[in-house]
Amino acid sequence: MTDKYLTVLIVPHDERNVRRMRVSYRLVKVGITIAGVLAVAATLALMSYGRVASRATKAALLERENQRLEAENAKVDEIAENLERTERAYARIREMAGLPPAEGVVGPGGAPGPLGTGTTTGRGPGSGEAAPPTSSTAPDSIPAGWPLSLKGFETARFSGAEGHPGVDIAIPVHTPVLATASGMVTAADSDPVYGHYVILDHGEIETMYGHNAVLLVEVGERVSRGQPIAYSGNSGRSTAPHLHYEIRRGGRAIDPGPFLR
Repeated sequence: MTDKYLTVLIVPHDERNVRRMRVSYRLVKVGITIAGVLAVAATLALMSYGRVASRATKAALLERENQRLEAENAKVDEIAENLERTERAYARIREMAGLPPAEGVVGPGGAPGPLGTGTTTGRGPGSGEAAPPTSSTAPDSIPAGWPLSLKGFETARFSGAEGHPGVDIAIPVHTPVLATASGMVTAADSDPVYGHYVILDHGEIETMYGHNAVLLVEVGERVSRGQPIAYSGNSGRSTAPHLHYEIRRGGRAIDPGPFLR
């Protein structure tokens, strides 16, 4: 079987010296195939470059965010250190003046004042309130204990369901956030106010943990008391790294103070 040819005429402007070119149909098909392969390869190369460029941009953004978080973390540590120094100096002055230790202030030797907690939260035995149940004696479904692996500093207290519905605890970024009772994760999401938050259902009571950097649990997951459920952060409407902790009964916020240790 003979090959078929395509004749191409090249006609100059003066219509002289007309040239003819014969091209085999088979060669034309091969050329079209090669052009198609090259086009596909070029498209794939552009797509790959786009993905690489996107990842590089995200990496740069994450690096800047990490630097910002490290700077904020350093500020929190500095504030905590300055506050502790101030409290110790205040305790020494009161001791020299023959006054009793102020509630919630750490004593000169590192011993706690009447609160018995060694923190500045104003919560604990001796504050006039009944001591909350400890994690070892409280039922698993009743919140008890501190919701963080570090003590931090309580910067805002409960002021009513219509005011501040929980407590704010200043803490370095990426401090483990702990479930204060066993229960079911009913929400693990983000909103403009509380940022990345987790809500646990313990039966008649719910607990909420807001402004986290990273969530470690998903909706429907069962957790136990003391289990890390998130890493603290500065997400949502927040001016510094801290944890917002709420306890709700019947959908209404109640004072978490009696449940904290």
